[in-house]
Order: sequence, then structure tokens, then C-alpha cells
Amino acid sequence: MRLHTLHLQAFGPFAGTHTVDFDALSADGLFLLHGDTGAGKSTLFAAICVALYGEPPVDRNLKLRSDHAAPGLLTEVTLEVTLAGKRLKIRRIPAQTKRKVRGDGETAQKAETYLSEWSLNPAGQGRWEALSKSHREAADEIKALLGMSRQQFCQVVLLPQNEFTKFLRASASDRKDLLGKLFHTHRFGSVENWLAARKNTIAAQRDEARTDVLRLAERTQQQAGPALEPEHGAPQTSDPATLTAPALTWATALHTKAATLEKEAATAATHAEQELAAFRDRESAVRDLAAHQEAHRTTRKQLDTLEEQAEHHADLDRQRQRALQAHKVAPLLAASTATAAQHTRAQADEHDARTLLDPEHTTLDSTELTTAAQHLRATIGALNALLPDEASLHQHETDLQKLDSERQQLAQDLTDAEAWLNDAPQRRKALQTRLETARTAEETSRRHTTALALLTDRIDAAKRRDSYSPQPRPSRPPTTKKPQLNSQPPPPTTHTPPPQPHTPPNAPAPSTRCAPSSPPTSSALNPSNTPTAPSTTSTA
Repeated sequence: MRLHTLHLQAFGPFAGTHTVDFDALSADGLFLLHGDTGAGKSTLFAAICVALYGEPPVDRNLKLRSDHAAPGLLTEVTLEVTLAGKRLKIRRIPAQTKRKVRGDGETAQKAETYLSEWSLNPAGQGRWEALSKSHREAADEIKALLGMSRQQFCQVVLLPQNEFTKFLRASASDRKDLLGKLFHTHRFGSVENWLAARKNTIAAQRDEARTDVLRLAERTQQQAGPALEPEHGAPQTSDPATLTAPALTWATALHTKAATLEKEAATAATHAEQELAAFRDRESAVRDLAAHQEAHRTTRKQLDTLEEQAEHHADLDRQRQRALQAHKVAPLLAASTATAAQHTRAQADEHDARTLLDPEHTTLDSTELTTAAQHLRATIGALNALLPDEASLHQHETDLQKLDSERQQLAQDLTDAEAWLNDAPQRRKALQTRLETARTAEETSRRHTTALALLTDRIDAAKRRDSYSPQPRPSRPPTTKKPQLNSQPPPPTTHTPPPQPHTPPNAPAPSTRCAPSSPPTSSALNPSNTPTAPSTTSTA
């Protein structure tokens, strides 16, 4: 690890911004950091630890922000360092409170980490390339490059005040782990572990090989038998030295002796096979002679039997000759029989066919029948050519029937329309009469409504007058002024009825006709000249 620069801002006793250039300090080799107590020497080491691990070296709750820093200046540490050949820039902003951008008061600032690496582009120009902004990823990368945790780094590298004695007084196992990680002694431990595992593997293979040798020796003794004397010089379990070269010598000797015995046995087997082949040849010759003698005796018996049956055989030969001659004539007889049967069936078929013909064709011969058939075929062809015309004729007849039905329906519709038109003047006259009656009733109802409203106002005025009277007065019947009603009916209003739609002569009669309704009844004054509510009349 090599430090290059350390940038502090509002950190510990440093209220402003300060930069330490370690490259300039270490140009001559070693350098000394000294000063009075409280000058901030330990703060520089704490800043390096915070930049690497994000925490101070001793107390995690150590206050990092300077009490004398400006309110708008954030506490942060930036370290440029080379770790395992990689030049990195680590910038950390610890968690703190800062002044709000808008308004009064303070707000919480979360911890931030920025890890960058110095890299060169193809042109040879260097630049900082951002690697990560994650606390975990930056910590893992730095720990992998340093090979130490924060506690180990503080015990070995920083050695802060009053902490060196902890390393000296640490247990052997703790110092072993720390020094092992520091000097990478784990590779020697790996070699030691590999050698121990190799030793155990070879010992297991040796024991397995000894077991295999003893098992093969036992099987060899079992298979060899007493003739080879396998117990002489055999490997012993109690003496491991006999399980290597002596065991191989013993097995080779047994193999040589067994090969010699096998060769002798093969020679003896060859001689035995030759003698067996000679015996088998003589046995085969004897068997052939016996078979020939038996065949001779059987043949002689058969010859004697044939001589005794010679006359019977002659009769059989004559019968065979006659059978051969009959066999030659049999196909002709069968063909003749079949032909006769076919002729009989043909005559029957001809008779059946003639029964199906017309009476004038039953007595014709074959030539005349052929001519008649040709004429019939010509006639059938002509009729087939007329079949489409027949279909068209049927279609025309169907269309004609439909048109006749439509004509009859139109004639009926025309008759109904004429009847409806004949009745139209009478219906129109009745409707005009009803309309005039309805208008008269409407005018009468309007006059009655006006009179009723006038009487109601007068009654209300009389009630108000009586309510304000100071003393009661003798009651007298109120005089009601009769409304001036026009007893004469209003002149009739000329009304032109709406034009009736013109119905063509052939139009169908309407399915619904308006039946004349009774004329409306008009309301009249009661005998006491008191107007009554107009009656509601419905007009169809």
C-alpha cells in the first residue's frame, strides 16, 4: 500500500480544507509526523482509516465533524492510494446533519462513498474512472486488495497509541492468524495439507494393493491344486515383504510350472485324440458293413415278394393304361357338358328377355332386334336433349301460378281500397262534427274557468274583510255578481281538415279503421249560478 494524497474537510480539529501530499513527504524515503498533543496527528491516521474502511480506528461513535466548521461545509475525506498495483481514489462523506437549502433548521445527510480508479485511454491519457458508489462493494474491493480487516489494519499498520501492547499480548492463535494473513503463510499450510492428504491417499492405496495381492494369492492356491505345491514360497500376511517381489516370483514359478503341465497334458490329449479317431474309423467301417448286410437282406425279401405278385402287377398296369386313355378324353367330355349347360341357360335368358319386350318385338330375330334397339337409342337421345326444356316448362308454369295468385291478391286489395274510399266522405263529415263540438266545449270550459277564478278571489277578499271587522255585524247573504256569460255560442271557426293521403287504386286496405266516438258533453251552469269545474272530455 502506498499513500499519495489525503484531503480533509471539516474533519476533527481541522475546521477548514486541508491536503496532505504523501508523495512529496516520501520522496526521501521515511518521514516523521510529529507535533504537540492535540495537534491532530492521530486525526490523520483516523482519516486514513475512515477513507479505507468508512469507520474510525478505535471508537465507532467518535465524532468526526469539526465543531468549528462552517455550517455549509460538509465533513468528508478523500484519499488517493495505490493498493496491489491499482491506484484508487476513495471519497467518503460520513453521516451528519447539515443546514437546509431552503428555510431554517437542519436536515440529515446520509453517508456516501465514491470509489474511482486511475486508468489510461488508448492515447496514453489518464483519467479517473468511477467503479462504485456502494458501501458494500467498495469495502469488499478494498479488503480484497489489502487482505486485512479494519481491526487487523489498526493492529499491524497504524499501531495507534496504547494499542501496540494488545498485539504483543494477543494469544498465539490470534497472532498466528494475523501474521499469516500479513505474510501470506496460508500457501505453506495448503502445501502441508496437500502432503498430508497425499500421504493418506497413498497409504489407503497401499493397503488396498496388499489386500488385492493376498486375495489373488489365495485364489491362485485354490486353483493351482496340490500338484503345483502352491504353499511353497507363498506370500504371508504377517510378512509384508513377501507381498511385493517374492509374491511376483512365486506367482511366476507357479505359472511356469502350470504351463509345463499344460503342455504335457496337451501332448497327451493329442495322442488320445489320434487313437480315438482311429477307433472311430474302425467303428464306422463295421457299422457300414452291418448296414450293407441288412440292406441286402431287406432287398432280397422285397424281390421275392415282387416275384410272387407279378401277375397282380400286370393287371394293375393294364388298368393304369386304360386310366391314362380315359384321362385324355375327360377334358373334352367336361367341355361338352359345360357347353350344353351354357346353351340351355342362354335359351332360358333369351326367353326371359323376350317376355320383357313389347308385343311387336317378341317375334323379331336378332338382326331386327338390333335395328329396333338403334331406333330406340336415337329416340332416347332426342328425349334427353328435351329434358332441359321440360324443366324450364315446369319453372314457367310455377311462375305463372305465382303471378296469378298475386293478381288475385291485388284485385282483392283494389276492391278493399275502393270500399274504403267510398266510406271516406262520411267519416270525414263525422270527424268534422266531433271537432266542432270539441272546440265549443273547450271555449265553454275556458269561460267557466275564468268565472271560477273570479269568484274565488271575491270569496277570499270577503274572508279577509270579516277577519278585520271590530264587531260582529248581522249576517246577510252575500250578493254574488253573475258573470257576464255569452249565451250565444261563438261563431264557428273555419277549419280545414288535413289532406287525406292519396291511396292508389291497387293499394291494400288499411288494417285499422277509426271508429267514430260519441260527441263530448259540455258543462252548464248550475241553477244557483255558481260556476263548476269544467269536465274533462276525451277526444278520439
